[in-house]
Amino acid sequence: MRRIKKRMEPPQLSQWRASNQGDPQGAGINYGYDVLRQSPEVVQALMESLLAEQGSLCAYTGKRIDAHSAHVEHLFPQAHGERGQDVEYTNLVACWPQPNGPHGEYGAHPKADWPNAEEQHFFVSPLSAECEARFRFNNRGEIAPCADGDLAAETTIQRLKLKHKTLTALRKSEIDGVLGKERKLDLKKARKRLTNLEATERDLDAGANVSLEPYCFVLKQVLVKFIRTVERLRKAKKG
Repeated sequence: MRRIKKRMEPPQLSQWRASNQGDPQGAGINYGYDVLRQSPEVVQALMESLLAEQGSLCAYTGKRIDAHSAHVEHLFPQAHGERGQDVEYTNLVACWPQPNGPHGEYGAHPKADWPNAEEQHFFVSPLSAECEARFRFNNRGEIAPCADGDLAAETTIQRLKLKHKTLTALRKSEIDGVLGKERKLDLKKARKRLTNLEATERDLDAGANVSLEPYCFVLKQVLVKFIRTVERLRKAKKG
């Protein structure tokens, strides 16, 4: 899971919210996500904004997504939120799969209406500053909590089914494509690959509209480990 740095919400969403402030019951708002879906141009602008700030990657899985393969996901579920929370931009991300399509076996669909308010501390949100540091990946694409006893990381993995064999295989395929199946990537090329991944992420977080590589947060980890291992072996050989 890669940390997402939220940007300013699209003006279309702000304008839509402002136009629906009146409520005859005096609650101050008269809107929700179900109402928002009746304004396709606003939903389109919202999805474009989410994809831009996420570098076109699913917020939970790291899969490459676009407007046709993703849906608007609520970090804090609609079922448990307060009125209007389901259209707060800070509660929204883009996730695989597309709406009204086949059920996804990992990521947003198994997460469903989890967590409620009492369980929220068990959810590692992609908006949290430390989210990338909470998970580790090996060369087989397998995920685990980075620290022993990190119950929130373990629960998030279980609830989102991030150990699913298909998702693990997808991560491994990307790793193999970078390191090579024989793990004989040239050290200079490995360093350059890591530098490029980090540079693209910095550009995105600075506001550029760039697409990240699928599972880039996984690739960074395995490249760092690969580089350290090769450097250590070279040093031992010289010594």
